[in-house]
Amino acid sequence: MNPYEELEFYNHVHRDAPIAKNMEVLFQGAQVAGTDFLSLYMDCLERSKTAVGSWKIFRRAQRAITLARYFEHSLPLDGLRAECGVFQGFSTLLMAQVARQHDAGYRGDGLHAIDSFEGLSAPTDPDALGVNEDASGRRDLVYSHQAGHFATPIDHVRSVLSDFPQCRIHKGWIPDAFAGLPHADWSFVHIDVDLYAPTKASLEYFYPRLTPGAVIVNDDFGSPLFPGAARGWHEFFEDRNRSYVILDTGQSIYIHE
Repeated sequence: MNPYEELEFYNHVHRDAPIAKNMEVLFQGAQVAGTDFLSLYMDCLERSKTAVGSWKIFRRAQRAITLARYFEHSLPLDGLRAECGVFQGFSTLLMAQVARQHDAGYRGDGLHAIDSFEGLSAPTDPDALGVNEDASGRRDLVYSHQAGHFATPIDHVRSVLSDFPQCRIHKGWIPDAFAGLPHADWSFVHIDVDLYAPTKASLEYFYPRLTPGAVIVNDDFGSPLFPGAARGWHEFFEDRNRSYVILDTGQSIYIHE
């Protein structure tokens, strides 16, 4: 079953399922930072206007609670926090809300959001799902998405994060956008950039700047549509003989020693 067939299968079997009831069974009573996770999750989806397809709805929520818990774990650590790949601002808002549960006066201090706001960059060979060959024998790489997909106006994200005016938003392509970051240590990094090159570039920038105990979460390690993210992540850590964990949510996690 190729990735497109897999997604079509999930959409088909979920078509009339009681999604809300399943979400309630899975997450009722779950808390992050002392607050109800499901309410927090739904609020961040609504405020960021993030749509979730039926095939992804449970994995998205499971990824969100994983992200929130690792982010909360990082809060006592020294260092700044970053998200690479902001899209509509859902994850940045979620992290900021978790920080506010620990500090009612939190206004986004030390949180940096990095995105081109022009969508994906052009995919490269490691991002290919496979190869198509036409009748003439011509072979072309197949990508799930092209450059520009996921473009989001920066003003939308500014609005989503309006309650956190100290959160710094950096517009630009990775790695060029990193030039605007402060010279500092980092205690948490969320990488959600889908593609091989920006995933690897994000690791190359932040890894040497991590504080002891710092966490990096890669959202896309198990993505069926974006294999390059896993390839870039694995190559980076394999080259350094560093271990990491892979979760059933499709995320990979590195905790710095």
